[in-house]
Amino acid sequence: MKTPCGTQTLTTKALVAVGLLFNGFWLLAVLGQNDWIALLACILVIVWWCYPASVKQVLVIALAGCLMDGLLTYTDIYRFESSFMPAWLILLWLGFATFVWFLRHNLARYPASLVLLAGSLGGAGSYLAGKQLGAVSWPAGDTLTILIVTVCWLVFSGLLLLWIRICIEKEV
Repeated sequence: MKTPCGTQTLTTKALVAVGLLFNGFWLLAVLGQNDWIALLACILVIVWWCYPASVKQVLVIALAGCLMDGLLTYTDIYRFESSFMPAWLILLWLGFATFVWFLRHNLARYPASLVLLAGSLGGAGSYLAGKQLGAVSWPAGDTLTILIVTVCWLVFSGLLLLWIRICIEKEV
């Protein structure tokens, strides 16, 4: 293994560590929201300073995720305290994108069906957890929202996996 941004897959220990770090970042974003924006931003700046090659790809992934969430917010599937997308959610997308980029080689090794299943259920599950923690409300109701969010994350995961595989082919 070179680095999390290298061309090789992460070891099991590194994979677990990166996963735990992202879950901590997610918790800081969802629980702290606007109160912990500076801390979230500092974490991202430190990671990107250590791995500057990842920033371009991270920005692409985060932009796609913000567009998806922006559409879901605009259509009133999600509702946040702020008028549109809160800053902490944008930072959370940047953190998620960084996490995914570090794991890209690991993700590309798995069958697409497994990545799509994990992405759709994990993505929808994270928003359900965010709802339970009071970070987001679902004006369209729980059943409709969970179905829409699961489908959105299924599509997002598929497109992301395709993009990751294309990027990996270009690295070689």
